[in-house]
Amino acid sequence: MLNTACLLERGQRCGWTILGPRDVRVHGLGTDSREDLTEKAFLALVGERFDGHDFLSTAVAQGASALLVQRLQAPAIARRYPAQLVIGVGDTLYALGALAQACRDQDTRPLVAITGSAGKTSTRIALCRAAEAAGFQVHATPGNENNRIGVPRFLVNLPEPQVDVRGPGELIIAEVGTSEPGEIARLGAITRPDVAVVVSVSAAHTECLLDEDSVAHEKGDLLRSPAPREGWAVADADPRLIQAAIEGARRLVIPAPDRLVTASWQEAPAHQKANGAKVLAVLDALGVAINSDLIEAAYVSAPMGRGGLLEVGGLLIMDDTYNANPASMGAALKAATMQAKDRPLVVCFGEMRELGPASDELHRLVAIEAAEQGAVQMFLAGPYGEEAARSAREKGCSEVFLADDGADLQKELHRIPANAFVLVKGSRGARMERIVDALRAQAGAF
Repeated sequence: MLNTACLLERGQRCGWTILGPRDVRVHGLGTDSREDLTEKAFLALVGERFDGHDFLSTAVAQGASALLVQRLQAPAIARRYPAQLVIGVGDTLYALGALAQACRDQDTRPLVAITGSAGKTSTRIALCRAAEAAGFQVHATPGNENNRIGVPRFLVNLPEPQVDVRGPGELIIAEVGTSEPGEIARLGAITRPDVAVVVSVSAAHTECLLDEDSVAHEKGDLLRSPAPREGWAVADADPRLIQAAIEGARRLVIPAPDRLVTASWQEAPAHQKANGAKVLAVLDALGVAINSDLIEAAYVSAPMGRGGLLEVGGLLIMDDTYNANPASMGAALKAATMQAKDRPLVVCFGEMRELGPASDELHRLVAIEAAEQGAVQMFLAGPYGEEAARSAREKGCSEVFLADDGADLQKELHRIPANAFVLVKGSRGARMERIVDALRAQAGAF
């Protein structure tokens, strides 16, 4: 955890401006002035629609003992708050990363970092459960805190290592995401993972990352990242990822889904088995002996929003509304087809965002894949368009309904067969959970 000594040492090393009392107590760091900041440093982030410097008085009132601010404002802020340690930096976001790196440099606990175009959150959840079953005390990034703010903030607020820990000890698990080139390289340098995991590679965030090869290079940067000890890489046998592991001087472990032999795994969809195999590969790298209890622990039922099932009236709904890209759409369709069994398959798809110039074609291909998987109805919101509808009809799905967004799509939901299996999915910004809510609301009609 960030403390006063670490803060001052990194400040001196980076040439930051240090003003005010240096004997204040600092234990941790916050970026939200609404939270309890007692004896914490408050770091004033600056974004397109907010400026943390506007909330310094609130942060002080909430107990902040130190303020990290932009260098040019530091002298005036130090005069305004003479009881606080004030540190002026060139860029507060960069400073957050530098402090996280300093904390990580002093931490000897093993760290597993997980990235991927799809499946990284479910893999993180499964790994947490399996690692705990193996006896580890686990510290993991919460929610979707997987970006260049969330990951460093997680690291600077980790509890101090325990002196007497039973079993194999403590384990840190960090989920790492990206939306622009270089983000994973930066987070890899900060986290310095003992085990680096790439769950999947597909055309996601191609608005900034251009194409799948660029995505593979970005994800592969986690495998190229430095390790504090012998480094391990867990990834599929993708030549692009194998090369990245070689460049990072990491020992590569190729996951083996055929190890998933316990009862819960027998009817699991292929993408879930692929992720479960990576969990076992991580445990292998950590020196854990795999047994049937750990294999079973690695199985986690999908939560709502990430493929969870909900029975509403006669409908069975797969709620996969948290996010979407072409690869996760394909995986969800395969899982839905398997789980629908004798029910008619209906899909309600929202926009896949951040796909760049290829967006229209990628949406059309998803509609085709849905038809090929046997969808009898499609409800498509966003940039699918008539070309996608025509292609889907040519592949055998005669009932295709288009709408500008999910709200307009709700008007057509009464057409869904009463006993259908309904897959609902789209990017976070499409808010496709509104479709799930609408289906629940009209359940009495079936």
